Amino acid sequence: MKFSEGEQVLAKMPSSDDYQKARIVNVKGNKYKVLFRGGEEYTVNETDLKAQRTSRSQTRSRGRPSGKSPSRSSPSRRSPARKSPARSPNSQSRKLPVRNARQAKISIARLEIPKDNSSDTDRTEGSESLKDEFVEPPIQSRLRELGPITRRSIRIMSGVAKAEHDHKLMMLTRNIDRAASLPVERKAQYNALSDGKERGLSVQPEENDLIFQDIMKSIHYEDFDLETFSEGKTKEIDFLSKPQEWGGWIGALLLIIAIPVCTILLQIACSNNHCSSKKFHVSLYKEWKLFLNLEAFLSYAGFLCFVAIISVLPIGRLIDGQQSIIGRLQYRINGIWILILSLIIFGGFVYKGYNISDFLIKNSLSLSVAGLTYGILLAVALYVKGGRMPVSNLNIYGSTNNIIYDFWQGREINPRLGPLDFKLILLRCALIGTILINLAAIVKINQSIAPELNNLNYIAIEVALLQIVHAADNLVFESSAVTSFEITYEGTGFMLITRYLTYPFLATLTTRYLLTNKINKSIYLIGLFTVFFCVGYAIYRVSNSMKDKFRKNPFEPSLSHLETIPTKRGKRLIVSRLWGHVRHPNYLGDIIMHWSISCLSFATDFLPYIFAIQLTLLLIHRAVRDNARCGLRYGYAWKQYCSRVKYMILNRVF
Repeated sequence: MKFSEGEQVLAKMPSSDDYQKARIVNVKGNKYKVLFRGGEEYTVNETDLKAQRTSRSQTRSRGRPSGKSPSRSSPSRRSPARKSPARSPNSQSRKLPVRNARQAKISIARLEIPKDNSSDTDRTEGSESLKDEFVEPPIQSRLRELGPITRRSIRIMSGVAKAEHDHKLMMLTRNIDRAASLPVERKAQYNALSDGKERGLSVQPEENDLIFQDIMKSIHYEDFDLETFSEGKTKEIDFLSKPQEWGGWIGALLLIIAIPVCTILLQIACSNNHCSSKKFHVSLYKEWKLFLNLEAFLSYAGFLCFVAIISVLPIGRLIDGQQSIIGRLQYRINGIWILILSLIIFGGFVYKGYNISDFLIKNSLSLSVAGLTYGILLAVALYVKGGRMPVSNLNIYGSTNNIIYDFWQGREINPRLGPLDFKLILLRCALIGTILINLAAIVKINQSIAPELNNLNYIAIEVALLQIVHAADNLVFESSAVTSFEITYEGTGFMLITRYLTYPFLATLTTRYLLTNKINKSIYLIGLFTVFFCVGYAIYRVSNSMKDKFRKNPFEPSLSHLETIPTKRGKRLIVSRLWGHVRHPNYLGDIIMHWSISCLSFATDFLPYIFAIQLTLLLIHRAVRDNARCGLRYGYAWKQYCSRVKYMILNRVF
């Protein structure tokens, strides 16, 4: 582009061959819309334009050699009366301080075209009526109007233009930075620019061009409505400051109170060699020593430190997580190695005669209280830490103005302290703790049985083994967990931390119930629920593996048969195989497995079914939350997906 908008040029009118003074109004490729002195506007080609002839520079560079021959520059051939004014020592041009121009600080806000009510040879009455259209012309034109052009002023002009361009680009991209950094974007964010398109919802390749065009449009002062943009920012702040899930801050407060109380009551009902809601007596637990056992607190703290230390050791491979504004987080996949070391230590205690099995089973109440205590302390620490983190690291659903709700949801999604990833460490503690308690139950059964196999509590052993399989699967396939909803999108707050630290004692309620309530049932019924568990496990594992493989590389040849729907974020939604029947087949498999385990107790008491009920409600609520988030994240593509896959978890039911 040879000329820019607002520039004064000489243009040829369509009906004439003469060049007249004009001002460029708009540029489209090689077509220029110009405004002539008489007020007429025409669109002309670039060949019909030429720059205005400017006066020769009144100053010359001292270092530039003269182009004249020595004879013409001889003093004897120069008339004293024809001495150039520019060379006169008393000339005003000679006094122009070049060094001052280099020191001048020019900013867009300070550059104002002086108002002159006197006549101007370059302005007519027709052009005066359109002066509002040129309130802020390009910086090149404004600098040109301030004085004569020199080589030094051109260098200053180009430097100011570049600084202005960089500053506006930084300010505009800063507004996009928050929405690009957060895992869930809202449709109301950054959507109030003048062209009405969504802003900041994504920086995926398919939207890069649109966002870049809008940024460049604003840089060149084209149709940028600052007032509308400010109103949009205010709407966004108001929208983000309101709690969106879990019934708002009131629901979060009730859950913060209910979770510790319910956890402790369930452990009271299943302790002291009995596990039944019928023998539940709170009056027997009046001594604080039954809740606050120093040995249990120290043991749990040692277990947490052991898992944290092994997690940061260079054991296992490094993998990349999902892309975020701060880059791809790396994860050390060594959960299975931590499990192996834990089993070796557990076996060593059993071999040496330490009664570790009785300790884990009988002290479930004090251990769960220790888990709740550590969970509350860690949640408070991470809440304080999140207040000092940049916006890009924060959880959009835990960044409201409500302390209770933010404490419940968690300010950060993946809080880290150096190499320590708190969320992954807590997940490993939950799974390994569940395996150790189930192993303790198996050891206790073997130590208490008579020589005859007829007295073997084989249902309790089978339930313990099935729970071990479920927990160990998550450690073996730990690399697929980093792309799950919990790791990628869920905030690390009171909700997640306390659930992980009390998970081993709630998940093993069925096993501990069968330790004190021996049940004999038909082998066929046991086999039936075992088959149900295997079916649920197959659905769970196949769907999770397919989703993980597709998220890591959707163009893998083995996935080419999958039918997908493209989204505006550059991702694709699977609408075939298991993911074409329901939106969350992995949730369905998880629910089937836990109900199979609970039903193996054949109990009339509700205690063995508590965890299955809790998990079902949690996954149903998570599916609803995820559906709402995906609707905001993917827009029309998600509506298409929902029209194809109508049910969330169970086909034709929910």
